[in-house]
Amino acid sequence: MRRMRTARVTLATLALISACAFAQGPAGPAGAFPSRAVRLVVPYAPGGVGDIIARVLSQKMSELLGQPVVVENRGGAGGTLGSDHVAKSPPNGYTMVFSALTPFSIAPNMLKSIPYDPVKDFTAIGGVAITPNILIVSTAPNTQASFKTLRELLAYARANPGKLSFGSSGVGSIGHLTGEILRASTGADMLHIPYKGSATAYPELISGSLSMMFDTLPSAIQQIRSGKVRPIAVMSDKRSPLLPEVPTFAEADYPEATLRFWLGLHGPAKLPPAIVQRLNDTSRKALAAPDLRERFATLGADPFPTTPQELADLTRSDLERLAKTIRAAGIKPE
Repeated sequence: MRRMRTARVTLATLALISACAFAQGPAGPAGAFPSRAVRLVVPYAPGGVGDIIARVLSQKMSELLGQPVVVENRGGAGGTLGSDHVAKSPPNGYTMVFSALTPFSIAPNMLKSIPYDPVKDFTAIGGVAITPNILIVSTAPNTQASFKTLRELLAYARANPGKLSFGSSGVGSIGHLTGEILRASTGADMLHIPYKGSATAYPELISGSLSMMFDTLPSAIQQIRSGKVRPIAVMSDKRSPLLPEVPTFAEADYPEATLRFWLGLHGPAKLPPAIVQRLNDTSRKALAAPDLRERFATLGADPFPTTPQELADLTRSDLERLAKTIRAAGIKPE
């Protein structure tokens, strides 16, 4: 009888352990990952650069992983809301954030407080793309002035304080930072209007109720080609092949407004190294695919494959570099 009771207790214990293991999910080797869909959180509204490029990448990664990589938009607060969601997710590889310069290096310096540490609360997985940022203006006939150059725009802004407004994808975004740097370095008084994402700002820009906007080239290019907005200057260190006639900010005598806008993949802190490597290998293979590179080229984005450590180092160095830029420009956190 004692042996039978012992056997029943042992079987019950084993069943309980198995049930707990199942509830926690598979813990097998990295080769078994992923066994279900992976979420890629885009911390911006649909239609912006992060959304466009993330969907191109997710499709290719889905093919390579053999499991869906599902894009989930969680926009707001310059990308910090969606980034915070991922920072607080389980570190099992099934939730990533489509990270970027804005929520990881700009917002921590532009906002008085954010709910995460961009270095300590995340695991870098790998770089995805580099995209130029661009200043565009409305071509609507009812706008206050029609600008063709940055010099014309700034001259009008100085002569008409507070009459020009510039939109961005949120407080603490790269567009917000660039506008503040221009305002501080030129003395031009312009009103900042933040949006949940660049896509939500375009109707007002096109109608003329918004004077101008700082946006990434991939999300702006279709509006530029349609003639509804006019490009004034790009914020990269060289002209874009898509718009070779548009000068850089440095060429317009404002080199301090030059910024390299990177996009990448981050997971929560303490992501297992084997899973990090699996995701990094997959993203690098995806970025090497000819059809993906061709699609990126049409968007004005350059593939930016990196190791996890290279992206971690870039995140940290940009955070420190932009802190100095913001202090030098006299910009106060909001």
